[in-house]
Amino acid sequence: MFIKSICLSNFKGFIGDNHKIDFKVPDGTTAGSGLNIFVGENNSGKSSIFEAMDFLRNGIKGEVDRVKSKHGDNTQPNHACIELTFCGNIQSSINYFVQPNKQAAFISSITSNNELRARRSTVDCKQLDLWNENSRGYSNPSGIDAPFKKLFETNFIWADTNPSDEATFGSTTLCGMLLKEIAQAHITTSEYREFQDNFNSVFNNPNSELRQKIAVVEQKVQRVFTEQFGQADIHFRFDELKIDSFFKSASIFIDDGVDIPMSEKGNGMQRSVALALLQVYAEELAHDEEQGQTKPFYLFIDEPELCLHPKGQTKLLEALLEISKTKQVFLTTHSPYFLVTPHLSNVGLFIFRKDGISNTVEDASLEKMFPWSPTWGEINFKAYKLPTVELHNELYGKLQYDSGKFRENEFDQWLQSKNIQFTKQWIRENNGFAQAPYDVTLQTFIRNHIHHPENRQNTIYTENELKQSIEEMIGLL
Repeated sequence: MFIKSICLSNFKGFIGDNHKIDFKVPDGTTAGSGLNIFVGENNSGKSSIFEAMDFLRNGIKGEVDRVKSKHGDNTQPNHACIELTFCGNIQSSINYFVQPNKQAAFISSITSNNELRARRSTVDCKQLDLWNENSRGYSNPSGIDAPFKKLFETNFIWADTNPSDEATFGSTTLCGMLLKEIAQAHITTSEYREFQDNFNSVFNNPNSELRQKIAVVEQKVQRVFTEQFGQADIHFRFDELKIDSFFKSASIFIDDGVDIPMSEKGNGMQRSVALALLQVYAEELAHDEEQGQTKPFYLFIDEPELCLHPKGQTKLLEALLEISKTKQVFLTTHSPYFLVTPHLSNVGLFIFRKDGISNTVEDASLEKMFPWSPTWGEINFKAYKLPTVELHNELYGKLQYDSGKFRENEFDQWLQSKNIQFTKQWIRENNGFAQAPYDVTLQTFIRNHIHHPENRQNTIYTENELKQSIEEMIGLL
């Protein structure tokens, strides 16, 4: 079961109704097929998608107004609303992971095209609604919120998360969930039964040395109580601890020459360990061994490049590409190392922008400049309005190919026939001696600067000229 799409209405920077994003879902074999990458300037709404996912599954704690859009028009209702559409093997997931008495409510909400749609709004944050195809509306079958949470798992690594928090062993942290799954499968073993017997022998057997010392304290407490309040039998009982409780006092040590707790290492190493835990959890857990059914699990990583050196970023991307063959992964990034993979054409790439006061999202796969799109230069220009020499090279080469004019003067004449004027002069050097300058287009002037920096007699082009040249070539496409 996968997340097919999300629709946001008046949620944070997404002002108005029906901001819809259709996501990529894993195909089971293709690297990157389930990877969804969000790029764009700060404050353009990338992390808001993560928050919206979390809001729909878990509701909200604290002030509701913090997730509502602030559009400044008090005459219009601004209730925030999130709708998620799921696809894939929905009924199988319901059969395995929803309690039997609640399964009918979910199965009856599966549409004729095998989708499940869920909605939560700030009108009542505690209420989760499911779409009913027969009534053509949303409704809230009683008691579905808790079973809905058990239908799939999510895990978030936020940009401002303390990495060492994810490496603690609480019930909701990565380490805690990781070891809890292993431990639950271990309670039926002879090793664990032997541990139970030893526990009871030490804490609950009246003949044990520890229990006899505790009995002295019990007798003193009972004597004081009887003197002050009346006769009663007071004793301590030691119930067996739940197996996951034993991990709460655990900690991770890292020995890279110095064996010390993870919390004392640098942020880069801490974050690397947290991301490694996330990958292991995604690959190995949320899995029911007896039924052989993998629980839907979605990964959300906010700016994974933080504190990771370039090689570490590349290795992490390789792991995420592999994971995304079968699981959905969502990440926000500003790093080129997540956008230069040859698998990028398989990935869902979404460009976030600020349009006035509202956020907008563009699916980069819908409008491509090149047959080999998307490229790093193309993404930079679309997402950040940043002109790069990489994009200039690609455009120049693509137009040469399209026109069939590969010699410099022939291509410049072709550009002139397309109303691109000769506005620059280029000076070649021969054995260190400057030759006579000749007229060229801005495009060829910049291209020659990029490819022939040895000709140092020429003036340097500006960023505005690079942008102008790129825009003119995009117009010719």
